[in-house]
Amino acid sequence: MSKILLINDFVSKGKIAGNIMDACLSYKLHQCYFLPTALISHNFSLGNIAKLDTSSYIKDCLDSWDKLGFTFDIIFIGYVENKKQKDLIIDYINKIKYNPLIVLDPIMGDDGKLYKNVNNDKLEIYKDLLKIAHIIIPNSTEAKFLGLCDFDKLLATNKKYLITSLDNENKPYNLAIDKDLYKVYYNKIDLNYGGTGDLFDSLFLDYYIKTKDLKKSMEFTTEDISKILEIQKKKYGTHPSLAIESILCEIYGGKYA
Repeated sequence: MSKILLINDFVSKGKIAGNIMDACLSYKLHQCYFLPTALISHNFSLGNIAKLDTSSYIKDCLDSWDKLGFTFDIIFIGYVENKKQKDLIIDYINKIKYNPLIVLDPIMGDDGKLYKNVNNDKLEIYKDLLKIAHIIIPNSTEAKFLGLCDFDKLLATNKKYLITSLDNENKPYNLAIDKDLYKVYYNKIDLNYGGTGDLFDSLFLDYYIKTKDLKKSMEFTTEDISKILEIQKKKYGTHPSLAIESILCEIYGGKYA
């Protein structure tokens, strides 16, 4: 069991964002501390959202946990609402006297374009967070906007990268970048389910904790995502929310993995 700090948004509708990560990692018997960066009524694509900025809560919570001596094996950073939150997170990480693994998923866009709420300020926020992360998990759209498309150049850094949703002649694949480049191809499901990126993050974290191997973790995660989406499509069809607890029990034989 690892102690994982999830810094991500809480979405009231469906299993997406930090909601699905908490569910998946808790199923895998990790101890999760979910620190919401925003309370959001539903996914942005539907429009007309209600949102609560939790910046003051983040500050108070991190101060409280610091006084209590809480430590984490992994600090995962996903959706960050504004520069104030980014500064709070970086300041907290720079001050701690141990060495947790810092994993960043720069949640900004998909399918070649940025989300409606993302502007240049958000880009700069994630560029700053890149500097403190050890493992970075953008999709191909986010990698493009963050200038992470020169894969040979990324090999020369001391960071690890997982870039998802790449395409080679209509063959989708995920790419691991560590000491070399490693591709894993997969079959794309013809339905769109919210939360798959967040699910990828949580499954990857579990496998990386167990293996400490970037390639194997990406390969296992990609295989599991395919299994989960196939079951979701077969049993639940176009239902917009992943039935993650039920499906995890099915693919792992009803046992905690």
